[in-house]
Amino acid sequence: MAETILPPLSLALYILRKAHGWTQEALGKAAGIHGRVICEYEAGKQRPLRRDTFDRLVGSMGCEAGEVDLTILYAAGLLAGLGVERVTPVDPPPGEERRIGQIAAYVGLVEAGRMRARLRGLARQRRAAAARQAGSGQWEELRPHGPARQRALVETRPELQNWGLAERLCEESERAAAESPARALELARLALRVAELAPGDARWRSCLLGYIHGFLANALRVADERPVAEAAFASAWRLWRAGGMAAQGPLAEWRLLDLEASLRRDLRQFEMALDLLRRALSAAPAEARGRILLKQSFTLEQAGQIEAALAALDLATPLVDTAGEPRFRMGVRFNRVVNLCHLGRFAEAKEGLPELRKLIPAKSADAELLRWLSGRVAAGLGQRAEARRSFERARREFAQRRSAYNTALVSLELAILELEDGRNAAVAALAEEMVWVFASQRVHREALAALRLFVEAAQAGRATAELARRVLAFLERARQDPQLRFEGIP
Repeated sequence: MAETILPPLSLALYILRKAHGWTQEALGKAAGIHGRVICEYEAGKQRPLRRDTFDRLVGSMGCEAGEVDLTILYAAGLLAGLGVERVTPVDPPPGEERRIGQIAAYVGLVEAGRMRARLRGLARQRRAAAARQAGSGQWEELRPHGPARQRALVETRPELQNWGLAERLCEESERAAAESPARALELARLALRVAELAPGDARWRSCLLGYIHGFLANALRVADERPVAEAAFASAWRLWRAGGMAAQGPLAEWRLLDLEASLRRDLRQFEMALDLLRRALSAAPAEARGRILLKQSFTLEQAGQIEAALAALDLATPLVDTAGEPRFRMGVRFNRVVNLCHLGRFAEAKEGLPELRKLIPAKSADAELLRWLSGRVAAGLGQRAEARRSFERARREFAQRRSAYNTALVSLELAILELEDGRNAAVAALAEEMVWVFASQRVHREALAALRLFVEAAQAGRATAELARRVLAFLERARQDPQLRFEGIP
């Protein structure tokens, strides 16, 4: 008896009906025919299924044209070879012919799936870019207003309640952190409010809130609220993970890893910080890897691993230069000079200064740091007059900006020079000019205790270069570790 061959349209109808969750009865009712007729169409018996009838049936289920065409191709592949006449002795028998058709159909389906995933990814990228562009425009609208007005606008205008604006506010918070921790907190809290008001799936909103809590934690970190920052990061990961599959959306998990690494570094948890940065580096896009390596280098420097820090900078340099972000390009070169100074390689450090002077605007806060660094290089090379001029100018500029900690540090470096040259009177005057630092809210108790010891010794004419070095070393360590105890210096 000849084998009954199921037509491709019949098989395609069955596949589409099952995929869309329709019963034969429901489809028959939607198409205005009896459900038994649908059964006969799918079985390929009695009633031939014409293409116009097929199109009407799949249209009743709401199937899209592209999906229908792919399903027909798949069904045709599965049925290929059935009923094919064997002409030569080497033609595959029916069973093998069927297997060939099944393999071909499977390969076609896999390729179709890959293409679908690629097209879906491109569509997601396009929509994400549009949302980010809209968020940037909305931020430009909010930027001129004060915090209270910004919040009022967010509360009352639904079009501002979206993830694109929330993400942009997070970016602005991170940028503000170095100059104004208070402003960084304002922006992170505004982003949090935007996310709370944003519509959408609960899982997606959980991820969004978790993402923003990471930036809130970062703002708390730079405000020296480290225990609160730790709690904020715990909330960030709890919310992020609760989102499940939504974590595969447009928000980048590596940013949370990167931000938490900064907190762990500040808490002197260097191994944890470096592990977080390794994970961030493996997940980040190419354009972000340079800045992560720059942060890795700084973490290694703080951990006292100076050679490893320089190696990380070697990896970061070409990536940062390709990315074209000026502040990271400057950061790589600045940190290289700092690390060379740590190793006493002052001649090499001096070679990096001319390029830094080209990269750093003359009237920026970074220019003050560069003058300080130039003084350190000059002192290391024995160019004492040049070092003194650089330290004095940097100290004046830090004092004018009321940058207490930097003022104290560069004053101690200047004091070392003066004491080594026997200019004790100049050191006493320097100590008098440092008294205002004790009223600063940005210098913690233990650092102030060490600094007070030096100032009192200088005022009494008992300060030595060795004392200044020890206090300087303590202040540099305590800046990154406010919990470090000052036990007094013999």
